[in-house]
Amino acid sequence: MSHSKYTKRGFSYIIEKSYSSEKKYINICGICGHKGYSPVILEEGFLDKTGKSFVVRRELIKILNPLSLDNLGRCEICAKIHDKEST
Repeated sequence: MSHSKYTKRGFSYIIEKSYSSEKKYINICGICGHKGYSPVILEEGFLDKTGKSFVVRRELIKILNPLSLDNLGRCEICAKIHDKEST
């Protein structure tokens, strides 16, 4: 079976099918819906000895950009806009 139909931006066959429990490392902004990977996967202690986390990190870095969220679940851009409007 060809997996070429799964190569569109932001989709990884490995993450969607094989490691679906690892979707917790995908951050989604609560306001604009922008997707990105959690910066926690770049930390030193993320990799384990089994190699599973290496595959997850490689796939997420390949398909997404980093996206850090604040405590309200907003990306930096939405937080700036929202805080500017609320003052």
